[in-house]
Amino acid sequence: MSLLCRWLPVQSVCELVAVTPSSAYRYDRYILQTELPAPRLDGLEALLIDEKHLGRAGFITLVLNARSGELLWLAEGRGKAALDGFFAKLSAGQKASIAAVGIDRSGAYRAAVETHLPQTDIVFDKFHLVANLGEVIERVRRRTQAQANAEGRTFLKGQRYNLLRNPENLSAEGRLQLDTLLAANRDLSVVYLLKDAFKQVWTYTYRKCAEKRLVGWIAMAKESGVAELKRFASGLLEAKEQILNFCQHRITSARIEAFNTLVSRVIHKACGVANLDFLFLKLRQESLQRW
Repeated sequence: MSLLCRWLPVQSVCELVAVTPSSAYRYDRYILQTELPAPRLDGLEALLIDEKHLGRAGFITLVLNARSGELLWLAEGRGKAALDGFFAKLSAGQKASIAAVGIDRSGAYRAAVETHLPQTDIVFDKFHLVANLGEVIERVRRRTQAQANAEGRTFLKGQRYNLLRNPENLSAEGRLQLDTLLAANRDLSVVYLLKDAFKQVWTYTYRKCAEKRLVGWIAMAKESGVAELKRFASGLLEAKEQILNFCQHRITSARIEAFNTLVSRVIHKACGVANLDFLFLKLRQESLQRW
């Protein structure tokens, strides 16, 4: 029955096995508690840390082994307090083996990592940074729309996704609309061109080459005359070392973002979150089977 609970919604399991939802829950939990191995904390090389919003249940913090994808920790809330319990479980030797931790640039988890793993490199995530630049582009679009006449506002209103999509994903009509827009507005043209140039920072293997590209990009952004872009570039300069740490450790949030999608599916099949301990068991089961 526990196997059925992994693949089917609780209600479907109850119909097949003729048990109540509470009985299915208790049996599934018992099997997971007795058969799942404890998290493997020896020899950890890199971690991924992120938050997941569960709606009315609030936020949870997830910690994954960046190399294997194994779920190591789940706690209520987000920020330093949500990680203190995880780091308390690690011995000095286990902490010493961790060379890198991948997080976003918001700072919610940085304090905990710097406190408990002072020797570890922090890697600011590529995809969060690219998404941050997308938010800059959207702010420029909104400002431009607010300054335009009625006809211009109507045209700009439908251009958000054309500006944010990768060029290869644009339709022929979308490409034509985007070309028209970029030809008519300097600020949007500048931020759009710099968007693709920014992604090239992560194509380099050698840190010095990536640094040259990043510093050059920051200089172009600061000289662009686009206020929103200049503010973003100033923040990147402060985070330069954490961005360039990617060259050595090659970790991104791709694995944990995919896992966040899995969290939503598990909760849907379970018809909600009964408690976080059970959710941790269900998600560990998936992480051990998935990777």
